[in-house]
Amino acid sequence: MKKFLMVTTIQNTIEAFLIPHIKMLEQNGYEVWIATNIYKELPKELESNKWVNISFSRNPFSKKSFKAIKEMRDLIKNNDFEMIHFHTPVAAFLGRYAAMKENQKNIIYTAHGFHFYKGAPLKNWCIYYPMELLAARWTDKLITINEEDYKQSLKFKLKKDSRLYKINGVGLDTSQYSSGDGDKIKKELLIRAPEKTVLIIGELNKNKNQIQLIKALEKLRLKGINVKGIFVGVGSEEKILKESALKSEVKISFLGYRKDINDIIASVELVCSLSYREGLPRNVMEAMSAGKPIIATDIRGNRDIIQNSINGFLVPVEDSELTSKYLLELLENKELYKKISQNNLLKSNEYSIENILESMKEVYKIEKTSYHKS
Repeated sequence: MKKFLMVTTIQNTIEAFLIPHIKMLEQNGYEVWIATNIYKELPKELESNKWVNISFSRNPFSKKSFKAIKEMRDLIKNNDFEMIHFHTPVAAFLGRYAAMKENQKNIIYTAHGFHFYKGAPLKNWCIYYPMELLAARWTDKLITINEEDYKQSLKFKLKKDSRLYKINGVGLDTSQYSSGDGDKIKKELLIRAPEKTVLIIGELNKNKNQIQLIKALEKLRLKGINVKGIFVGVGSEEKILKESALKSEVKISFLGYRKDINDIIASVELVCSLSYREGLPRNVMEAMSAGKPIIATDIRGNRDIIQNSINGFLVPVEDSELTSKYLLELLENKELYKKISQNNLLKSNEYSIENILESMKEVYKIEKTSYHKS
């Protein structure tokens, strides 16, 4: 049986995004090995796969990096992998170096959002741009997931006869988000008509910029319009955000880490994604699949998904005034709300797991057939 190696920096990336990809490869005759930093119990869906623990760190300058390179070289040397697919920047850089040193063929890399981008800190350009520029020379197939990264990659010098792709992310089970139990969440949070709610999903950190929504809700409150915020996620900014919500006198429910995202999305009127940086945001695709209008910051990734007045609105980072304006417009204009909701349901198919896996078959040179969930 042909061997395929999937590589990520940490185990969670496999579980969160790549299980359907692995199952598709297995359905097409591959024995899929997984190399990553294993730090918890293996997912049941992949218990029978061969897992290899590699000493990857998220810090490319960690002392562990030298050990990780040796471990990867040994793994590649001792196994005849037909293809190796790398994800996440550190594992992809170290792993592609190891693969190059071992003369590995069919080296594939998916960039889930370069750390260098328009408006990124200078240190990101100084560290990650040279890394990607160099590693591109060791890459047979480079996959980008947004337009800005694709255009940036056109400047790279890849291996001879290599190919560059733009694919709409890793795929989403869109049906899961069109059938959420919103009433369950409304009962849990004691939400009753005519109260309106807006959701923001993501780690509570500075990059996700939840503070912009708090400020926008405060502006609405000062106009006598009360909209409840629902924040899903945990993180270093939780205390600061709670204090800010209290000071601003806006109603926010902090739900922490949740697995019932489809039910939570179904319970709200609107979804916001206000990050400073994204690759291709999954939370926006989830909201789209549920037909929810979206207000998102005008950044890479969000721009690939959202078109103003068509399936949501784009706002500048830190512009809470315009954010509050669009919140109010969507809540008050029923025709606009309905149009955007319908457009999102139609557009979500572009990001479905079925369509993404068909695109990946082209990358892997697998005959295109239907994907079957196992």
